[in-house]
Amino acid sequence: MSSNISLYIHIPFCLKKCNYCAFYSIPDCGEDIKQSYTDALIKQINAFNTSKTISSIYFGGGTPPVLGTDRLLAVFEKLKSKFNLDTNCEITVEANPMSVTLKDLKAMRKAGFNRLSMGMQSSDDKELALLGRLYNKEQYLEAVKISIDAGFEKRSTDIIFAIPHQTKESLEKSILTAISSSTPHISIYSLSIEVGTPFYRIKDNLKLPDEDVEEEMYFLICDMMKKYGYKHYEISSFAHEEYESRHNLHYWDCGEYVGFGAAAHSYFGGKRFSNIADVNKYISLVDENFYSPTDFNNQPFISNEEKLEELIMLGLRTSKGIKADKKMILKSKRFIELGFVQINNGYLSLTESGYRISNTIIAELI
Repeated sequence: MSSNISLYIHIPFCLKKCNYCAFYSIPDCGEDIKQSYTDALIKQINAFNTSKTISSIYFGGGTPPVLGTDRLLAVFEKLKSKFNLDTNCEITVEANPMSVTLKDLKAMRKAGFNRLSMGMQSSDDKELALLGRLYNKEQYLEAVKISIDAGFEKRSTDIIFAIPHQTKESLEKSILTAISSSTPHISIYSLSIEVGTPFYRIKDNLKLPDEDVEEEMYFLICDMMKKYGYKHYEISSFAHEEYESRHNLHYWDCGEYVGFGAAAHSYFGGKRFSNIADVNKYISLVDENFYSPTDFNNQPFISNEEKLEELIMLGLRTSKGIKADKKMILKSKRFIELGFVQINNGYLSLTESGYRISNTIIAELI
């Protein structure tokens, strides 16, 4: 486990709730609630103390820029003044093509944000409309251009596959769009129909790719990313050398992290806990005690056995994998023979085929 910690700041505001989104987010909020939320964030940050070095900071959402650039920078300035940031601290902000201007991005870059995660999801305008996104392909490409102009060398793009009516051909075009925009990090997720989302309410009427087509799409992704020099370094992400997400890898290495904001999760002090998933209640509960808006007191301490299980479960999300002792190799023998698991330099990891059935493999190994 790393001796450093990571920070996550949840900004739950967005312009519109997407049809597939299960994250805690709320659209169309006024300026007063955004300011009150910013004040509460700063207050909770101020209430947390640590002597540990911060290796990464991630502003997620929602869509963080919807908070307003000035407010976003105020929160970031508090983090910089409050904590000891590593010299190479990775500072990521999520954005959507319609949520930022060149002026916004320049201000963020000047303040010290050094990584931008842009949600493309698809380059097919019909698929974007079906997902509930508020932009088209050309607007995505313009957003990429201004992010480069603003000085963001470290950029990531999100893509979703197995979208209703999606074909392998349209997926290939989306991948090529991201690659041709010189994005060094690409995360590609299979669409999941989650309870409470608009898609869930009409799930029986969605024309989703069948299991065989989805698997073909997955291997198309793997082949294309390898062809263009991207390493499949964790289960859903691909990157050029030295552009892997330090924040993600810290999670999968069971490193400690602390979350600020409504619905933000933490792993700290021997527990996994979260802030209340309600903006107004979060604002009212924040005081001089960092734990006031959290369920820390109601969560159990993680046992040594649970820690070992988490090391396996999270470590197998990465291409590095986990240390392969004799017992683990023996338990993995069947999966090794089937080509789902491999042993390299004393580490056991999943193959690309293994990633497809990772839950089954992990359940058996723990």
